[in-house]
Amino acid sequence: MVKTWTTANRGEEACEKCGRVYRVQVTRFPMRDKDSFECACGHRMNSWNDTHVPSYELISGPKKEGPEV
Repeated sequence: MVKTWTTANRGEEACEKCGRVYRVQVTRFPMRDKDSFECACGHRMNSWNDTHVPSYELISGPKKEGPEV
């Protein structure tokens, strides 16, 4: 297992396509990671090639569009 150095809460981030909201934490690793994160709707929200690697946790679903009933 790779030892992590630090973890920091980065707040919340909403998908600009569907409105799902994610809690974001960033962990610093001793090795560089290259990856990306896509929302459940398929929209790419972030990509990185760094030692600071974000993780996303869904905290609310998509905003509903259309007329309110």
